[in-house]
Formats: sequence, structure tokens, C-alpha cells
Amino acid sequence: MWKQYLAGLVISAGAVYLFLKVVDLGQMSEALSRMHLVYLIPCAILYLAHYVFRALRWRFLMRPVASVGFKPLLSAMLIGFLGNNLLPAHLGEFVRAYVLGRGRGISKSSIMATIVMERVYDGLTVLFLLMLVLLFMDLPDRGVEGSLLTAQGLRTAGWLGLAVFAGLMAGLQLLRWQQERVLGWLSWCLRPLPERITRRALEMASAFAGGLALASRRDLLAVLANSLLTWVFLGLWAWSLFPAFDLDLGIMAGVLLEVVVALALLIPSAPAFLGTFHLAAAFTLGYLGAGTGVAGSYAMVLWLVQFVLTNLLGLYFLWSEGLGWKALSKGGEDEA
Repeated sequence: MWKQYLAGLVISAGAVYLFLKVVDLGQMSEALSRMHLVYLIPCAILYLAHYVFRALRWRFLMRPVASVGFKPLLSAMLIGFLGNNLLPAHLGEFVRAYVLGRGRGISKSSIMATIVMERVYDGLTVLFLLMLVLLFMDLPDRGVEGSLLTAQGLRTAGWLGLAVFAGLMAGLQLLRWQQERVLGWLSWCLRPLPERITRRALEMASAFAGGLALASRRDLLAVLANSLLTWVFLGLWAWSLFPAFDLDLGIMAGVLLEVVVALALLIPSAPAFLGTFHLAAAFTLGYLGAGTGVAGSYAMVLWLVQFVLTNLLGLYFLWSEGLGWKALSKGGEDEA
């Protein structure tokens, strides 16, 4: 775990260095001083709204595992995202399983399976939106110095991403549909280990497989619809902040920015996606023609909106669950 954390710190440090090298700090300060603060209101509302669709989607993914209400799911999700902002190595995903399973008698391995499926649906939805951008948006021919952000680069990223997420989805469904066979393979691979460890690993794998199912085709449609609404609202969130910096860019530009940021966040980083978020957002605006000062200011403010809102809500739900930070961080590490 510490190696992943160290790698994330190194990558974030490099991203911050590139961000400060590319962005003109004097122009950035000037852009911030001229920012129209009123646009922070719709920006905040749209970002909060996307969490509603996330929680609704998770409810459908959880139905084969256990019937859980909307509020407990929203609470666990936001505490988990708080963990991603403050804990290393994306431990927030394990925190979600810990918080939701705590005291409810739900297998945490099954909960983790639903979280993995959620991330796969996120990836496939982002790639679908990227396809729409490539089809319907007139992308500039130019690139951005220091980045791979070009129309061809986006196409390449789209195909690579599709291969990764389609392969992951196929592997997960193989585990779901051929559970006994896959568990047999796993048992054979674990034969050199002590029986206690092998038995526990097989129990966890079986519970994980149980979390991969969906209750019905209607639930699948609900998951797909809420995935699309989640990312459309995130695209609107990115777009809603453009007028704050007098950027005359359309909604598809907001979708493009959110897609690029989402792909960048797949790269290991320090907690809160420090550096990778900023660099991806600034490079995208630079690609669309914005000055470096405006691009850097926009990236910083957009990151602050999500960071502050997520942490405030996460802390509120952490308090309402009666959890302290020490117990939370230990619980996340234990689950991991």
C-alpha cells in the first residue's frame, strides 16, 4: 500500500510542477480578481445534484446484496469520497464498504463488488460521452505544449479505455456466470497457502461474486440511466463555471473537460487528486483556446468547489454516523 501511496505522491508532485510551469501566475491572479462569484451558486448546485444520481445508481447495484435506503447509501458514499480526499491510495473506496457494512450484517466483499461495478459503469459512460464529443464537437487541430491533448490523442485514449473497461466488465461477468469454475481455479492457485487463508479467500471471492449481479433488466436500465445522468450533470457542472471567467464555450466543451479530467484521475495521485485534476482541467481549457492564467484559475476554482463540498458533506455524515476520524481511517485500512 505504501508503494502505491509513494507513487501517487511522486506523480502529483510532477503534475503540480508542470501546472506551475505552464500557468502564468500573474495572469492567474488577475483572472481570479475578475471572476464573477455569482456563478459559484449554479456550479455548487449541479455538483451536489450529481451525488443524488450516484446514490440512486448504487441503490440499484446493491439490491441483489441487500435492501438499503437512499440516505445510508448517500452517507456511506460521501464518507468514502471524504476518505479519497484525505486518505492515501484511494482508501475511501474501502471506507465506503466499511461504513455501509458496519452494524448491518452485509458482506463487505459484496459491497466492494458493487463499488467495482460502479467504477466500470463510470468508465464506460465517460467513454460514451467522449465518443459523442468526437462525433459532434469541432475539435481544434492544434495541441497543447507539454501534453498529449489532441484530437488524435483523445481517439487513442478512447480506444484504449474501451479495451480496458470492456475487458474488466467481461472478467467480472465471467466470475458472475461461471462462479464455481472461477472459484475452482482460484482454489487450485491458492493450494500452497494454509487452509485457513485459502478458505477465507474463497469466502471473500464468493461474496464478491454475489455483488456483481443485478436484480432485473429494469434495474440494469436504471443503472445505465443514472450513470448517464451522473456524468451529464458533471459536464454541466464544468460548463457552469465557464461564464465566471468570461469563457464563451458550449456545453460540449464542459463535457470534454469532465471527460479528460475523469481519465486523468485514473492515474495514481496524492489524496484529493492533487495536481492531476488541475493539470488536466488547465490543459483542456488551453486546448480550447483559453489563456494560461484563465485556465489555471478555472482549474483551481473547479477543484476547490468539489473539494470543499465533498469534505463538508462527508464530515457531516461522518458525525451523523457517530464515527471519529481515527476509527474511520483504521476501518478503511483494515478493509483494504
